[in-house]
Amino acid sequence: MTPERYQKIRRVLARRQPTLTVLMDEVNKPHNFSAILRTCDAVGVLTAHAVPPKSGVLPTFDATSGSAHKWVAVQRQPDAVTA
Repeated sequence: MTPERYQKIRRVLARRQPTLTVLMDEVNKPHNFSAILRTCDAVGVLTAHAVPPKSGVLPTFDATSGSAHKWVAVQRQPDAVTA
């Protein structure tokens, strides 16, 4: 790895926003769920909270492009008020 690439990686990591989080309330379409996670990953959000739709099942995000699901933790919440 070149020193320039290493410095770029360090700059990107330094810009993460650990105090910023996202709350998704009853997102039921997998492509919307994935888009939100990709956006979180792009701006450095480390944690997203999700209230499942009335079906109780969170959409799958296995196909999230860029593997955002590896970098953004999703915490299931019972409802928006509790979250």
